[in-house]
Amino acid sequence: MSTTTSVVLAVPIKDIGDHLFSMAGEWGEKALMVVILISVVLAIASKMSVKAGIGALIGLVVCVGLYQSKDALSEALKEEIASVGTSQTAPSAPPADK
Repeated sequence: MSTTTSVVLAVPIKDIGDHLFSMAGEWGEKALMVVILISVVLAIASKMSVKAGIGALIGLVVCVGLYQSKDALSEALKEEIASVGTSQTAPSAPPADK
């Protein structure tokens, strides 16, 4: 007499892996912002100057801006690489008058 027991998972195994990857990505984005902020605070604390603080804040703004526009930048790079083979003439300036 054999009995079989079937197990029903709440979420398929594939979805569990996808969820773990997305969760790690979200944590990574938040951790990146925290690391950048900590580096700004350390730069200000180690130099103890206003110029170091301003420079670190400018660096923070640049880093966060680049990170948030990564999708647009990647699309622009893809288009640039894809259009390398097409022949487009470079714009030329009008001749200089003598």
